Amino acid sequence: MNLTNRITRLEDKQKHTQQSLSRSQSLRLFWGLGVFLLLVFSQIAKGFYLEWIALGVFLPLFIVYFKISRKKQAFYNSLEALRLFYVQELQFQQGILVQPINVEQMSDPNLARDLDMHYVYSQLQRCLSVQGGQLLDEWLCQKAPSSLRQERQLCMQELTHFPGLLRKIQLRPVNHWVDFARIAKEVSRSFFPENISWKWVVPISWVATLVLLFLPTPAILWKISLFVYVASMLTYLKHTGPIFSRMQDLHQDFSELSGKIASIERLAAVVSFFPHLKKGQVSQDVAKMDQLISLMSVKTNPILFYLLNLIVPWDFFLAERCEKARKGFEKSFNQWSPEIIELEALGSLANLNIYHNTTWAEEKEEEFISFENLSHPLINQDMIIKNDFNSGPKKVFIITGSNMSGKSTFLRAVGINFCLAQIGAPVFAKNFYFQPRQMVTCIRVSDSLRDGQSYFYAEVKRMKTILETAEDKKVFFLIDEPLRGTNNKERLIGNQKYLTSTIRLEACGFISTHDLELTQLAQNESLVDNYHFSEKWDEEDLVFDYKIKEGPSKSTNALKILAREGLY
Repeated sequence: MNLTNRITRLEDKQKHTQQSLSRSQSLRLFWGLGVFLLLVFSQIAKGFYLEWIALGVFLPLFIVYFKISRKKQAFYNSLEALRLFYVQELQFQQGILVQPINVEQMSDPNLARDLDMHYVYSQLQRCLSVQGGQLLDEWLCQKAPSSLRQERQLCMQELTHFPGLLRKIQLRPVNHWVDFARIAKEVSRSFFPENISWKWVVPISWVATLVLLFLPTPAILWKISLFVYVASMLTYLKHTGPIFSRMQDLHQDFSELSGKIASIERLAAVVSFFPHLKKGQVSQDVAKMDQLISLMSVKTNPILFYLLNLIVPWDFFLAERCEKARKGFEKSFNQWSPEIIELEALGSLANLNIYHNTTWAEEKEEEFISFENLSHPLINQDMIIKNDFNSGPKKVFIITGSNMSGKSTFLRAVGINFCLAQIGAPVFAKNFYFQPRQMVTCIRVSDSLRDGQSYFYAEVKRMKTILETAEDKKVFFLIDEPLRGTNNKERLIGNQKYLTSTIRLEACGFISTHDLELTQLAQNESLVDNYHFSEKWDEEDLVFDYKIKEGPSKSTNALKILAREGLY
C-alpha cells in the first residue's frame, strides 16, 4: 500500500473541504447576524414585518447552514484522523517511532527491554480498551499459548481482507480507554447498596396523591399523601445516591463503545469468527445503557432534579430500569466483551500485513529457524540491510564481529520477528520458518543495578533463568556479550561451560561475543556453528555492510578506532 500517495490525496481533499467549510461558516455567520439585526430593527421600524422575515427566511437558512457546517466539520475531522493514521504507519516504515510506554509496564520488562518490545508495542497498538492493550502486550511478550498460534494467524489473515472496516474501528483517536474490567465489576453487582423493602411506598404514594388531588375528597388527604411521597422519595434518593456515581463512572466507557460498536458488529458480520458479536445485539445493549446514563445526567442540575422528582418519581423509575437493564446486560457482556478485546489485539497485528512489507511465518520441524531478507521492524525499511539465515541441523550459533558491526541489531531483529511469528503475526521477511520455542533473552542487564546487584551477578542470574527454563521447555535464547562483567580468562571458561549446558538441554539460540577464542568450541561441539559480521576501512573511515557471514570473525577495529581518535 502506497501510503505517501494516500496521504497526498487526503491532504488535497482536506484542502477542498476546508475551503467549502469556510464558505459554509461564512454563510452561517451572515444568516445568523441577519436574524439578530432584523429582530433588533423590527423593534425600531414597526410595520415592515422584519421579525417575520427574520424568523421565516433568515432563521431557517441559518439552521440549514449550521447543519451543513457541522457535517462538513465532522467530515474534515474524519479526514484528519485518517491522515494521521496513515502518517503514523508511514513513519513506522521510515523508522520514526512514537513515544513508547514505560518498559516496566510491559508484562515481561526484561524481554521488552532486551528487544525494544515496548517500542514495537507502541507502534502497533490500535486498541480501544485497556484490556485490548494488555492482551497485545501479553502476546508480544510471549504470554500467549502457542497452541492457538495457527488459529490467531487465520483470524489475522481474514482481517486483512477488510482493511476499511478494521480501520473504522481503529481510526478515531481514543480520548478515553474503555475499561472492560470496570464495566464487568459494576454490572456484576446490584445498583442498590441494600435491600429497600419499603421502596414501593414511593410510587404508591405518588399515585395516591394524584388520585386524591383530582377527586372530591378533603384536601387534608392529598396533602398527607404528598407528604408521605416527598418524605419517602427523599429517603429513597439518599439510599440510591451511589447509583448515580457508579453510572457516571461508566459514562465515558459507554460513550467510547457506542461510537465504535456499530463498526465492530459490521466487521464481525463478514468474518468467520466472533459468534456473539455476529448477533447484532451488542449495539442495542450498549445503546440502552448509554441512554440510561444520559437520563441520569439530569442529577447534575440539583434544582431541575428535585423539581422533576417532586412532579414524578423520576429517580425511582430510572433506578428500577437501570437495575433491570443491568441484569440483562451482565449476561451478554460476559459473552461479547472477550471477543472485542481479542479483535482489538488481532487487528493491531493484522495492520502489519496491510500497511507493511511483511509475510506470514510457517512452522518447520526440520530446522529451528531459517529466514530470507529479514529486517529489523524499527529501522527505516527503505535503508535497512536485510539478512538471510538457515540454521540447518545446528542449534547454537556464536556470532563474532567488531564494534558497531551489527551483532546486537541482528539479535534484536531475530528476536522481535520470532516473537511475532510465535503469535501468528506477520514478520518482516520474505520468508520465515521456525520451531515454536520459548523466547528467553539476556541482552540489556544494566537496569538490574537498581536492585542493588552488581552487573556481573545480575547477568549471571539472567543466564541462569535461561537454563532453568530450558529444563522444562524448548528454549530459543538470545545472549549479547555474556559475562562481560569479569576478566577475559574466566569469561572464556564460563561461556564455554555455559554453551555446553545449553546444548545438553537442547536449547537453541544465538550468542554474540568479542571473544574470538570462544569460536573454537565449534571444533568440539557438532551442534555449534560460527557466524560473523565484518567491516573494511575506506581511507580513514570504517565501512560496515551489516551482512551476516559464515565462520568466525577475522578482524578487529578497536585499536584502529583508538588510533584514529589519538588515544593509541
